[in-house]
Amino acid sequence: MTTKILAPHYLRMEREVRADLPSVWRALTDLHELRAWWAVPVVNHKLDVGGGFELRYVGRDRKDKFTYTTWDQNWRIGGRWEYSWLSGAVEEMLIVVKTDEGVRVSIEHSNFESFGPDAGRIFGYHKSETRARLERLQAWVEERIPANLAQMPVV
Repeated sequence: MTTKILAPHYLRMEREVRADLPSVWRALTDLHELRAWWAVPVVNHKLDVGGGFELRYVGRDRKDKFTYTTWDQNWRIGGRWEYSWLSGAVEEMLIVVKTDEGVRVSIEHSNFESFGPDAGRIFGYHKSETRARLERLQAWVEERIPANLAQMPVV
C-alpha cells in the first residue's frame, strides 16, 4: 500500500489488488457486496450522482453518510462524507485503474479543514479507516467469500 499524506489537508492511499476490474467495481458499487466486506452495516444505498449510502454503527448513536458527487465511465466515484457526530465534510475520490498485475484502487481525501479544530481528529479517523477499508476490499475481491457467509446485519 502506498500512502501520500499532506496532513491535515490531503490524504491519498493506494492498494494493488489481484482481481479483474469488473469484480473490484462490483465490490464497490453493489449493495450486497458492500455489506459483505465493509464490516459496518451499509444502508439506504442509492447508486449514481445525488445518491449514496449511510454507515450505521451497532450500539452507537452515530451515522456516517456518503453522497455521490461523481460517477463516471472511467471507473471513478467521487463524493462527500458527512457525520452525525462532527460538523464538516470530507471530499473523497475513489479511482480504480487496471494494471499489469490486476487493479490499483486509490482513495483521495481532502477538505479536512472544514472541521476546524477537529481537522486533525477527522484526518486520523480517515487515515486508519481508509487503510482498513482497502485491506478488507482486497481480501474480499481476492478471496471471494460467499456473500451469504459474510453478510453484515442491517440495523
